[in-house]
Amino acid sequence: MRRRDILILLGVVLITPLGALAQSRWGKTRRIAFFTNGPVASSVNGAFVQGMRELGHTEGQDFIIDHAVYDADKPDEAAREMVQHHVDLILALTQTDIVLAAKRATRDIPIVFVVAGDPVASGIVASMSRPGGNATGLTSLNASADAKRLELLKEAMPALRRVALLASRGDPATSSIASATSNAAQSLGVELEIRSVESIDNLEGTLTAVVKAGSEAVIVAGSPVFFPLQPHIAQWAGAARTPVISPWRELTVAGGFLSYGTSVSAMHRRAAVFVDRILKGEDPATLPVEQPTTFELVVNLKTAKTLGLTIPPQLLARADEVIE
Repeated sequence: MRRRDILILLGVVLITPLGALAQSRWGKTRRIAFFTNGPVASSVNGAFVQGMRELGHTEGQDFIIDHAVYDADKPDEAAREMVQHHVDLILALTQTDIVLAAKRATRDIPIVFVVAGDPVASGIVASMSRPGGNATGLTSLNASADAKRLELLKEAMPALRRVALLASRGDPATSSIASATSNAAQSLGVELEIRSVESIDNLEGTLTAVVKAGSEAVIVAGSPVFFPLQPHIAQWAGAARTPVISPWRELTVAGGFLSYGTSVSAMHRRAAVFVDRILKGEDPATLPVEQPTTFELVVNLKTAKTLGLTIPPQLLARADEVIE
C-alpha cells in the first residue's frame, strides 16, 4: 500500500501520495485537487483515474490527487487553503457551492466542474458555449430528462393520477425543472404538486406531507443538494411504501423504485478529457460546458414487487439495468 502524507488545514483534509519520483510526460507531475464537501466515493475517484489512464496519464507519475474535504459551513476558507497548497488544477465535484467557492478563491487556477443543475443560472459560467473565466466542465442539466422521468413513472404506473416533484428552493435550475415536468404532467393528464425543500433538515417531513396530501409517487429533481441524500430518500420511500424516481442510480441501488439520468461515474470519467486538454494548454474560458446526451434507466424490480407494482415488459426491455 502506498504511504500517504495527511495534512489537516482549517477544515480541509489534503491527502497526497508521497514520491511521484518518475518523470511525468508533461515534464513535471501535475497536482490535481478533488474539492468536495464529503468523502469522494471510490467509484468516482476510480472513474476519473480510469479516464486519465485511457488518455495515457499515470497516477503518481503524470499527476497526483489531493482530496480536499471541507466542513459545509466553511467552503470559502477551505477553498483558500486549497489554493495555497499550489495545485495545478481543481476538480470541483457535484455541488454548485463548491465550484463557486473555488472561483472566489482563485481566478488563475483552472477549475473543471462536474455538477448537477444549471451552471449559467448559478453564475459559474457566462454561457454554455463560452464559459469565460477559469471554470468549465460538465453538467447533468437536461430539460428533456426532467420530462422523461414523469413519462417513465406513468408508464410504470398507468393508473397514476397525482405525483409530487421534490425540488430545492435554493437551486436556480428549479424553475426550468418545474416547467419541463409541468408540461409533461399536462400532456399525460397527471396532477403535479411541486414541493420545494427549504432545508435538508425538513426533507423527510416534506416527503411525508406530499404523501398525506394525496401524491401517489415522488419525482426527485436533479438538484445538487439531493445527490448525497439518495440512500436516505430510498429508506424513507421503503418505509412509506411510495414509488420514487430519481436522476441518479444511487437511489435504485439503495432500494428506490426507478432512476433515469446520466451516470455520475461516466461524467467523472469524461472530466479527464477536460483536465487533459487544459493541462496541455487550452483555455477553460473557451472550452464549452458539456451536457449529457446518453441516459440510463435503472429499475429496481424487487422494490416494484414490494410495492405491488407490475412493470410492463416493454419498459423492462428498455432498462439499462434491472435490480432483482
